[in-house]
Amino acid sequence: MSKITKYRHGRKRKAFEIQGGQCGICEAAMILPGWHNKDRKRNRLATVPNLATWDHIKPASQGGTSRLENLHLVCFACNQKRQTKQAKSTWLSIKARLMRALAT
Repeated sequence: MSKITKYRHGRKRKAFEIQGGQCGICEAAMILPGWHNKDRKRNRLATVPNLATWDHIKPASQGGTSRLENLHLVCFACNQKRQTKQAKSTWLSIKARLMRALAT
């Protein structure tokens, strides 16, 4: 495992401990992936709804950074719901701008 990978895993583990292993949105208990378990494939882990994932408090698309102050851990299920909601609001914003541009 590279130094960068160890650093990232250590940072995630530290955030997990600070949050008490709870999702930052729904407060459900989360699990950390077993990084040393070679039997698990990354794509299979992605289907675990309570897997701890990083989430930007202020989205990167709105100028948020990837610094620890702007990140928290949320369960995979909440992260997916939030991304879907943001994508829908972004599309509605683009659609509204297009409609205004066509009206003029």
